[in-house]
Order: sequence, then structure tokens, then C-alpha cells
Amino acid sequence: MNLQQEINQQLVRYMELIPGTSAFIDARTPGSHLKDNFCIIGAGVAESSRQHVHIRDTAGFNIGAAGQPPGIKNSLHSHRTAELFVVFKGQFRLYWGNDGEHDAVLSKGDVISIPTNLFRGFEVVGRDYGFMYSVLGGDDSGGGVIWHPQVIKNSQGHGLYLRADGSLADTQAGDEVPTEDELMPLLTEQQMQQFDTYTTEQMMPFVALQKDYRPVANDFAGVEYQQFALTGSPLANYDYQVKSHDDVSIQAYKLENQAKLPMHTRKEKQVLINFSGDTEVEISHQGESATVLLTTGDVLNVPVGAAISLANVRGESFTYCILGSDQPEKPEVL
Repeated sequence: MNLQQEINQQLVRYMELIPGTSAFIDARTPGSHLKDNFCIIGAGVAESSRQHVHIRDTAGFNIGAAGQPPGIKNSLHSHRTAELFVVFKGQFRLYWGNDGEHDAVLSKGDVISIPTNLFRGFEVVGRDYGFMYSVLGGDDSGGGVIWHPQVIKNSQGHGLYLRADGSLADTQAGDEVPTEDELMPLLTEQQMQQFDTYTTEQMMPFVALQKDYRPVANDFAGVEYQQFALTGSPLANYDYQVKSHDDVSIQAYKLENQAKLPMHTRKEKQVLINFSGDTEVEISHQGESATVLLTTGDVLNVPVGAAISLANVRGESFTYCILGSDQPEKPEVL
């Protein structure tokens, strides 16, 4: 397989995304039953073995997405590793706390790094279909979802059962109903008290609103573009707007007027999410070269160790760069 063929296999077009409609235990619970879940790079925390995964290989983090119409919720749950969201379409009301008592509304381009050990959920508000990309830390994303007890109770009678090993039994797809001993036990009241909570004011430092994006010092001298450092460690060489220890970070490039970033390499694993416009990416790896045009919503899994350049094709383009470290090093320009 040559590099161009490999790159084509590492590209997931937005228009070719394949959703799963029964990825989680709440997928048929009224009010949560019209969700689309996408596993773009890695299986993430999807509980169904039938979930389509576009690219299975991971290198420290997973990329997924959630899509749903207005009024549909993603139920209260927690994660053991990082969970970051980038809103792509529509408006989402994120709510959190053991009773979902706190909330905030995020819109297109807003980014949030949600603390671990915290129950969270989200629903689409407004009139438009909502879609947001997710970044989940770890190759196995901490081993799965921790569901609020009420979510598990509400799911009963809708054909989806969560086994104690974290897998999903779907009776509508032919699986047998698990026995009581095989089911995931509910969290006790004492266990629930171990989870954290944040007021809305305390949560806002974990949010980078698109209107508040601030450029940082450019990594590439002599190029007219804007670079943003959105989420990453407070110990990093970049001044991240959201300072969090996630083992992943999010940066972004705003290019226009056919600006081109020079060929460069990073030590960290990187994934590009082309948020808007058209961006041409040139890849060089092990003596071969390849080129791919990213259109709005496309995701590119960059081979580890490859050198890349990004070029604006027309108008204005905006591309997120997800890096496999919250303290990434500066790129090496070739």
C-alpha cells in the first residue's frame, strides 16, 4: 500500500459518517431515542458491539461525535478519562452534577473540557439539528461509561441491558435478556457522594467560547495566519485558554488568502478536524508524499511521524488540531 492509499484510509469524510443508533443503554429511552453516535477514530466508550467504527487504530485518544435533533438528551453519565467537545452545528445545553442541576449553553465553535468524576449530559436546544465532535482520552477511554442509576432504571423495558462487563445486550437485535447477576449493578448512595460538582461559574474556566478565541504566538514565522491554543496543561509551552490536565490538547489554525503552513512534524499524535472551508493537506512519510483536500467537517488521522503542511484553498478555512499530549512540544519546521 502506498502513502496515498494509506492516507485515503485515514480520512473520514463528514458526508460519509455512519451513525449508530443503539450505541448506549439510553438509546431507546423516550427523550433520548433519536440520537446518532459516531465512532470516527477508535470505538470510544460505545457499549454496542454492533457500532460502526470508521478507524479502529488509536494512539492515546479517541475521536467521536454526537448528533441529535432538538429536545433529545444524552443522559447523565461520567467518564474516568478526559472528555472534550467541539460544537459543530446547533446549540447544546450541557448539564452536570448528580442531579443535572447546573447547565450552560454552547454554540458552534465553542469548546469544553469536562472534568472527570462528574456526571454530565447534554441536549440540543433551539430549532436546528445539533452535532459536536468529542475527544476521549486513552486508547480504551477509561474502560467505559459510568451511568447515573436513574438512567439505568429508565432504560428498563426498552430492549437494552448493560452487562457488568460494560457490554450492551440488545434484545431487539437477538441478544438474550441478561440474568440479574449479569447486569451492571447500580451505584449506591455512598458511591454517588464521591462524585464532584461544579457551579456554572466554576465550570466556565473549562470552556473556550468561539467569540473569545485569542491568537497565540505563531509556530510558523513568515506566514499570515492565526493560531489558537484552546485546551491543554497549565505547564505547557503554549498559553492555553482552558488549562486542564487531559493528556490531550486542542489547537486550531485560521487560514485565508491561500496562506500555507510549511511542512512540519510533531512528536505527538495528531488528528485534524476541518471545521470550515477547504484545506489542502500535504503529507510526507518515509520517502513518499500524498495530498488530500479536507472539506467542512472532514477528519484526518495523521500517521505518527509524518510531516504535514496545510494550505488554504479559497475563502477562509479553520482547522482544529487534536494532539496526543496536554504539553505538546513546538513543531519542527522542515
